[in-house]
Amino acid sequence: MFPPLPPIIVRNVVYPLYRGFRGDTLIAALEELEKNQWLPPRELEDLSQRRLEALVAYSALHVPYYRDAFRQANLKPEDIQSPADFEKLPFLTKDAIRGAGSRLVSQDPLRKGFASIAGGSTGEPTSFYGDVAAGPIRRANTMRGYRWMGVDIGDRQAVFWGVHLDAPLRERAVSAVKNYFSNTVLFSTFEMSDQSMARCASRLRRYKPRLITGYPSALALFAGFCQSRRIVDIRPHAVISSGEELYESQRELIEAVFGCRVFDRYGRREFAAVAQECDEHRGLHVMNDLFHVEIIAADGKRANEGEVGEVVVTDLSNYYMPFIRYRTGDLAVSTGRICRCGRGLPLLDRVEGRTFDTIVTTEGKHVGGFFWTWLSRAVPGIRRFQIEQRERSGIVFKFVPGPEWRAESERELEKRIRETCGDGFRVTFAPVDEI
Repeated sequence: MFPPLPPIIVRNVVYPLYRGFRGDTLIAALEELEKNQWLPPRELEDLSQRRLEALVAYSALHVPYYRDAFRQANLKPEDIQSPADFEKLPFLTKDAIRGAGSRLVSQDPLRKGFASIAGGSTGEPTSFYGDVAAGPIRRANTMRGYRWMGVDIGDRQAVFWGVHLDAPLRERAVSAVKNYFSNTVLFSTFEMSDQSMARCASRLRRYKPRLITGYPSALALFAGFCQSRRIVDIRPHAVISSGEELYESQRELIEAVFGCRVFDRYGRREFAAVAQECDEHRGLHVMNDLFHVEIIAADGKRANEGEVGEVVVTDLSNYYMPFIRYRTGDLAVSTGRICRCGRGLPLLDRVEGRTFDTIVTTEGKHVGGFFWTWLSRAVPGIRRFQIEQRERSGIVFKFVPGPEWRAESERELEKRIRETCGDGFRVTFAPVDEI
């Protein structure tokens, strides 16, 4: 194993060379985003509104789905002059995305996209397209968040994420090279046994990351392991909690064990980082120069301040497959407070309802929730799924089968589950009409 590169070399040599080779605009985008965050709230709202109007005009011209949606709503793009006007547009749902197919994709020949899949806590994976041109902006937005916690390009990072270690050799090799030159080590939450966590701890004690990122359930589990083993010399500068709801007990444990502050971040596969805590830790700043975020009550109207509502996101950068008023299924509470940090970005008081539970095997091995989302994509024909565990010896795998489901898919899923959870782990499949 090669020693990690000095951060100054990554920051000032490797990174500029790599970005120059790719010909992207990440550094320029980062500079713009860092300027935006200090604008007064009113100026940021105006910026967001202008970008919103541009996206709506483009979508009505180039995207068949939105062309029809405007016609059915008896609206023209020029009618959208305010947030109230914008709320006349229909919501975009996961079912609508599946039904629309290519009609949601831009017909503009100058736009390029890439395919991806979003999982989510509902167990219902959704295929979508990102915009190639938005890639540098997304990465710059993530780096803006890193700088809020005193972490910069090239600093060593450790990531606890849903990564399957049986990926093809070529894919693993490419990932290993990229991670090495970006000073990142990756640990899979698909397997969090005492043995694997001991290996993680040993490596982190040598690697000395400045930043640790992961699901709060995985981070809390690892922190508890370190506490029980009296491991006290893993001392990052900051920890990012993402992908699930962060409970206060988890925050307290992680901060106590690693001796640093936890920064909660709300993001989704479709958008990357949407909101994040700053060093004041009094809410999550919405990146509203890149996303228009609404908190919607059960009646479909904007929730009141302090009221729990569904997070509805409009991505202002994805023109290839526009997400306009996209219902995420996540819950949050908005607030009109102004943060003492001085940033004009608005705040969410908190994000709720994004928990992935952990399955525990008879040997005490913890299998993180993202493994099950990944598994649902391993075979075709699973529309929705739910994992139910009543005892450590096995699970009930409930699922709504789609037309592509085949009998052999069940055998393939059982094989993959036992490879991860052990040969004696019992799996009962229960096809249902609805979850």
